[in-house]
Order: sequence, then structure tokens, then C-alpha cells
Amino acid sequence: MYANDFNGEIVINTESQVVEFIRNRPAFNANQFIFTFEESGVPQLCAFVRDDYCVLYFLDSEQKGTFASYGDDNIRDETVTFYENVHGAEVVLASTMVITVKQMTDACTEFFMTKTRPTCIKWMEL
Repeated sequence: MYANDFNGEIVINTESQVVEFIRNRPAFNANQFIFTFEESGVPQLCAFVRDDYCVLYFLDSEQKGTFASYGDDNIRDETVTFYENVHGAEVVLASTMVITVKQMTDACTEFFMTKTRPTCIKWMEL
């Protein structure tokens, strides 16, 4: 699987490498991860992470839609700020999309194993 983050692209070959890769938080205790298997870039799983907050996006390879994670919304604020690079470019996302780090980890490893939209979390179609 191809994996991109703030530090660039690597190839991941094992589930344990997925788990290790998504622990990396090089700036602002944050990172953005993009996972794909094909040169075309789809299917694709994208994760924004900051502190204990995560938001996932999934782009299907068969034009079946784009999905965002759907969390429990236990956050008081309506939005959460994430970062898309080490220079501090901000992305503001709705708190209803926020999931836990454990949920993100489970979803990323499931994507690695199945190459399909993870079923271990709730999704909303965009």
C-alpha cells in the first residue's frame, strides 16, 4: 500500500507498519495520511489527525461516492482544526466527523487488509 504523510511517501507491506506509520505526528501533534493501492489513487483513505481527534475520508474506486467518518459528536465545539502540512495550513472540519485514534487505527488497518471502505466505523456520504 502507498502511504503519504507530512514527511512524504512510503510503501507499507504489513499491518504493523500501518499502525507504526499512523503514530507519526511531526508537527502540531498532527498529521495527514493518505493511503492507496493503485497509481490512479483510488480507492483512497485519507486521515486528518490532531491530538486525540481524527477525521477520515474515503474515495471509492468505482465512482460510488465520497464518504466522511461519522463520530459520536461528544465535542463541545462545532468544528475542529486540523493541519494539512508541516507549515501549518489549516483545515477546519465539522465535529460530527470526528472519531477516536483507536477507530482511525482500526479503519486504516481494515483498509490495508480489504482495499475497501472500512466497516468498523460509521460513514456519511458527501
